[in-house]
Amino acid sequence: MSVWSTPQLDGVPAWAEYLCTVANKSGKRSITIRLMHDWIYAHELIGALLSLGVSLVTLGATLAAAWAFGQRLTFQWNIRQKRRELQMSASQQFYAAYGEFFSIWKLWNRLDRKEIGFDDRRWDLHKRAASAEATVEGTLVKVSSELILDPARIAELAMFRQGFQQLRQSIRSDVELAWGYSEHPQYLAFKLLAARVALLLAADWKTHPPTVEVAGSQLLEITHNRWETVWAQVPISGFSETYAASLKKLSERLVRR
Repeated sequence: MSVWSTPQLDGVPAWAEYLCTVANKSGKRSITIRLMHDWIYAHELIGALLSLGVSLVTLGATLAAAWAFGQRLTFQWNIRQKRRELQMSASQQFYAAYGEFFSIWKLWNRLDRKEIGFDDRRWDLHKRAASAEATVEGTLVKVSSELILDPARIAELAMFRQGFQQLRQSIRSDVELAWGYSEHPQYLAFKLLAARVALLLAADWKTHPPTVEVAGSQLLEITHNRWETVWAQVPISGFSETYAASLKKLSERLVRR
C-alpha cells in the first residue's frame, strides 16, 4: 500500500507533518493542517506576548528605579542648596554686624560728653551695639546647630563673642573703647578672631548637622562666661599649626577650672 505524503510546509515541525500524513490516510488532510497552523500561530503569539510582558515589566522597574534615584538626588541637592543659601545669609549678617561695630565704636569714642543731649546719643549707640551683638549671637546659634566643631573652633567663636561685647560694655560703663592703635593686643586679637569666624562661615559645610545634644553642648561652651577674662589671649601666630594647638590647650585649661 502506497503512502500519500504531504508537501513540505514552511514553519511546520516534523511531528506536525507526521500528523498531517496520518490525517491524509483518514481523509482529513485539509482540516488537520489548518488546525495545526492555527495552533502554531497561537503558540507563537502567546510567546511574543509573554516576551513583551517581560520587557515591559523590566522597563517599568528600570524607570521606577531611575525615578526614585532622581527624586532622592533632587531632594539632597535642594537641601544642600538651601543650606548654602542660609550659610550665605549668615555670612552677610556677620559682615554687617562687624561693620556696625566699627561705626558705633568710632562715633562713641568721638562723642563729646559735654554736649547737650549726650545721654540720648549714648543710649542710642548702646542700643545699636546691643542690636549688632544680637546678630552675632544668632550667628553663633546657627553655627552651633549646623556644624560639628572641634575645640579650636569653639574657642575662636567664644573668644570673638567676648571681644564683640567690649563695645557695649564700654558704652554702658561710659568709657572709651581704648584700642588706639592697630597693634593693640585686644584689637589685634579681635581682628584675628573676626577673620577666623568669617572663614568658618564662608567654608563649604559638607558635614551633616550635629545632633541636638551636640549642638546644645557646643552653644553652651561658646557662650560660657569662662572666656571673659581670656578672650584676647589669641596666639599671634595666627594660622600656623601651633595656633589650633594653643587654642585647644587654653580651652582644656578653662574646662578644668
